[in-house]
Amino acid sequence: MEVCVFRVLNAETHFLVLQRAKEEKLYPGLWQIVTGTMKKNESGIKAAMRELKEETGLSPKHCWTIPYVDTYFDLVNDTIQLVPVFAVELDSSSKLHLSSEHQRFEWLRFNEARQRLVWPGQRHSIDIVNEFIIGNKETAQLVEITAH
Repeated sequence: MEVCVFRVLNAETHFLVLQRAKEEKLYPGLWQIVTGTMKKNESGIKAAMRELKEETGLSPKHCWTIPYVDTYFDLVNDTIQLVPVFAVELDSSSKLHLSSEHQRFEWLRFNEARQRLVWPGQRHSIDIVNEFIIGNKETAQLVEITAH
């Protein structure tokens, strides 16, 4: 699953992008949003909250399910992966603590975050979050997850 993380600071929205550690076997140095895999019998939202906590040390202020499923081809396992996408707003004063999986993070405005991300699916995820959650309070209310 993927978690598109943002915060609002001084009335301006910033998206979180993480740079994978150089030591990572898969895609070292790549900029991405929070990603992870679901464990056996784990729901998508539970996996999203677990990965958010593991990768950033943080818990959400608000959380939404996004009407988009990212896909990619896993060459190692010769499978097509379907990846649910969630959005999370963090409190603007939250202090982030990176896991060893990542070496850097940045809070970027929408266009800057989009340009930094490598995968087209993650850029599309940010597009949808920006349009349907941040830019449309009615839609955001419909897809907000209150118990996570």
